[in-house]
Amino acid sequence: MDSRINGAAGSSKNGVRKIGSITQPATHLAWLAAVALGGCSIHPLQQEATGLRTTDLVSYIRCETRLAIQEKAINLLLEEKETRAADLAAKLKTRLGGTWPAAVRATLTPGEQGFYDRYVQTGIAFDFSFDITEDDTAGGIADPIRLITNGTAGVGLSASGDYRRNNLRHFIVSDTFQDLLQNEKLNCGREYRYSNYAYPISGSIGMAELIDTFVDLNELKPLAQDKATSSVFADTLTFTTTLTGSVSPHVIVAPVGNQWGLASPAGVTASAQRIDKHAVIIGLSMDIPKGASAKQAAAAPGYLQGRSALQKSHVTSQAEQSALDAVSQARVDAYLDRVAH
Repeated sequence: MDSRINGAAGSSKNGVRKIGSITQPATHLAWLAAVALGGCSIHPLQQEATGLRTTDLVSYIRCETRLAIQEKAINLLLEEKETRAADLAAKLKTRLGGTWPAAVRATLTPGEQGFYDRYVQTGIAFDFSFDITEDDTAGGIADPIRLITNGTAGVGLSASGDYRRNNLRHFIVSDTFQDLLQNEKLNCGREYRYSNYAYPISGSIGMAELIDTFVDLNELKPLAQDKATSSVFADTLTFTTTLTGSVSPHVIVAPVGNQWGLASPAGVTASAQRIDKHAVIIGLSMDIPKGASAKQAAAAPGYLQGRSALQKSHVTSQAEQSALDAVSQARVDAYLDRVAH
C-alpha cells in the first residue's frame, strides 16, 4: 500500500470521501488493526513455536533417554579396561540408537549381569506441561476532519482492543529402561539432537547428564539386597521463552500549497507478546528389590495423597509406578515451596 497522498483536492464517489489514492484513514486503521491481530491464535500450541508436534517432541526426548542409557552402559564397560568388555562395548556401539535385545545379558559376566539386573527395570516418568500465553493489543487514532480541512479543524477518533489467549497442556509418559532399550516402535538416530537455545524443549535437554548422575549416585553406596524401598531421583526442567513485537505505521501527507504540509492525521499501534513456558519433570526409580512389598514400593513420602489421573492405567512395574509417584511428589513440593515463599 502506498502511504503517501498525492494531492489534497480529493473527490467523492458513492458518498465516500477520497483523498488522492487513499480513502478515509479510518478504513486503513481498521485494516492495519486486522493485520496486526492476525497472529492471535484461538488455541495456542507449542508446535507453533517449536515446529514439532507434541508426539514428535515426546519421541525425541525418549530417544535421547535411550541414547543416554546406552552410552552410560558402554562407558561402564570401557572403564573395566578388559579386552572382552572393550569388544562388547564396540559391538554395542554399532547399535547405538537402535534396540538392544534382552539377549545382551547372556554376553555379560556374572558381576555385569548383577549390574544389568539392578538397573534394567528402572522406572522413568516424564511429566510435561506446556503453558502458552498470547497477548495482542491494537489501538489507533484518526482525525479525518483534520485531513479534509488541511489542518484548519479536527476531530480525534480513537479505538483499542486487548486480546489474550492461554493454553495449558499437561500429560505424563512413563517407561522402564528395558522398555526404552527394546521398543522397536521407537525410531531413534545414532546422535543427540542439537540444543535449541530459543526453545530448549525441542532440542537436547541433557538426559545424558541426568542418567549419568542417577547411576553414579546409586553406585556411591551399593544397594543392599534386602532394601525395602527404591532409590528415587527427580529433576525439574523449566524453559521460558518470551517474544515481543510491535508496529506503529503512520500516514504521511504531502504538502500542497503549504511548504510545511500536515502532521500525520492517523496512526496505528499494535503489539503482540507470546510467552512459552515449557516444563518437564523427570522421575527415576530403581527396581524394587525382591521381598519388598507392593505397599512399601508404592508408598511416597511427604504430602502426596493418591496418584495422578493422567498416568497410564497399565503400569508394567512397581519401579515405573515409583517414578510416576516421584514426579507427582515433585510437583506437590514445588507448589508448597511457592506457598511458603
